[in-house]
Amino acid sequence: MEPIDWQEFSNDIIEQLLEDGSNPEAMYGLEHHFVAEDPEVADKAQQNAFLKGWNVSDLEQVETEDKEVLYCFDIDTECPLDEEIIHEEVEAMVAFAEENNLEYDGWGTHFED
Repeated sequence: MEPIDWQEFSNDIIEQLLEDGSNPEAMYGLEHHFVAEDPEVADKAQQNAFLKGWNVSDLEQVETEDKEVLYCFDIDTECPLDEEIIHEEVEAMVAFAEENNLEYDGWGTHFED
């Protein structure tokens, strides 16, 4: 699988939000998505995120189309819709994922009036 260019990924989301008329001055809640194959790895990573002071969602168990069970959680942050700030945050989340044997599965947000 080809590595993801997270800066391009983020810039595309930001551009689409602005093209759709989302408020460029608003604060945006970002949900950074993480995936683990092992529930103990996911649980330990959640604890590490909590110790960093991050807002961590509950662990969810999901089943893929191939019947593989994965363990997912989000780290929620808030920031302006600024490419540089979001890119720095994404870099920190990618590093966190690597340090905790997780897969970083990108981020999402919602349209803001």
